[in-house]
Amino acid sequence: MQNEPKRFPWGGVLSIGALGVFLGWLALSYAIEDQREEGAWYYSLPLLVLAAIPLGFVGYFLFTWLFRPRPPQTWVAWHEHGALRHIDRGDTQAYTWDEIASVTRQDIQVTNGVTSATTHRLTIRPEQGPEIVLGDEYSGMVPFAEGLGDAFSRARVPRDAARLEAGERIGFGVVDIDISGIGQGDRRIGWPEVERIDVKQGRVEIRRRGDRKPWLTLPAPGFPNLTVFLTLTDALRRQHES
Repeated sequence: MQNEPKRFPWGGVLSIGALGVFLGWLALSYAIEDQREEGAWYYSLPLLVLAAIPLGFVGYFLFTWLFRPRPPQTWVAWHEHGALRHIDRGDTQAYTWDEIASVTRQDIQVTNGVTSATTHRLTIRPEQGPEIVLGDEYSGMVPFAEGLGDAFSRARVPRDAARLEAGERIGFGVVDIDISGIGQGDRRIGWPEVERIDVKQGRVEIRRRGDRKPWLTLPAPGFPNLTVFLTLTDALRRQHES
């Protein structure tokens, strides 16, 4: 998968430019008429200024677009044993799954009341080295993120399960789990108390038996290693049900 240059927004720019041209034509017509009849073309000056606003915007946008710094071409890929990134005329960074601390997705829907759009962001944070951050400028972002996340989870779950069995406590952002329960800071509940953990409407809800409201609610976007967390917590909860 590689990043692609953003396409020029011809539709919006041409619409604004057409408005400016129309207002400019209208203002010039009135100015010529005023000059001929009144001898004072400047009566149409407010309309000329109004026409200059959209035309100035189009000119500024074209200038900044043409002379903006181009991002380097970047390729990102994942395979059975890890992920890598190569930057054109730069270095190649390669990490095995064991060398990656977390994989985080942030899919956020933005709406203005009429239309809505979803932005996608994937952050791969290695144990050592710079983060790999991917967004919608990469072609095929969503299936790539899903495939990488599944491959990472398949490799990470057995490793973290072994750590739990060894008595370690594993952190997932602001929450952590161990063989006895789940907690956030000083707040903890044991696995027999956990009824279920749901992900819905962009939230991770940890529900305790007998409670109507979730014991803890966390945002799903930005939750590190979310699939690993759900897999391990489901297994631990089921162990303490039997």
